[in-house]
Amino acid sequence: MSKVVNFSMANRSQVVRFLPARDLSADESRRLGGMREKARARQNDLDAQGVDWGLSVQDALEELIAGRADSAADHAGSAYYAALQIVIDHNASDDETLGSYRSPSTLFSALDDALRAAGVPADLLPNQYIYSGPPSEIGFYIPRPLEGSPEIGCWPLAKAGPAADAYRAVVDRIEPGLRYDLEELIKVLDSWSSEWVKGRGAWWWAEDGSIFFSITG
Repeated sequence: MSKVVNFSMANRSQVVRFLPARDLSADESRRLGGMREKARARQNDLDAQGVDWGLSVQDALEELIAGRADSAADHAGSAYYAALQIVIDHNASDDETLGSYRSPSTLFSALDDALRAAGVPADLLPNQYIYSGPPSEIGFYIPRPLEGSPEIGCWPLAKAGPAADAYRAVVDRIEPGLRYDLEELIKVLDSWSSEWVKGRGAWWWAEDGSIFFSITG
């Protein structure tokens, strides 16, 4: 079974604003209502597939917006990450797809090895941000899914340009089997870095603008 890696852009502070969700504005309250509807729909889809995480997506969302994630259910991490992705989606741009992979963790680990060997600095290697987990600004621990799906990553847009430049400088030295996927990643980082840099001063621009990655499947 393949896994799909999607990405979108959001400001980390807007996502964290709901974790916990306190003193919300009218617009934020409307968004929270949309999140609750989406959580119910996601759980209905899981129920139809016979998937039981021991914690419903609705309950996981309610815990997150209350500022906690302390369920003892074995697979609660999957419910929390599904709920967190809903929070991200309601504060982010429309998502786009980077690619579908049999094992994205294997691919990006191999890219890490190849880029490191070519001299790319460790803090710009891709596996660390695609699988970084929730934003570090969240003030409580959210357990990861035991089976690695869904997954979440977060990468500051301020680093996207330097990463793309570093990858582009060595792409001709990367083995052909990895080159296409690296070039696709360069395109994504270039595009969002360019939008973020050009948008400085616009109403939507913020220092904490980030690319959020979602891995499902």
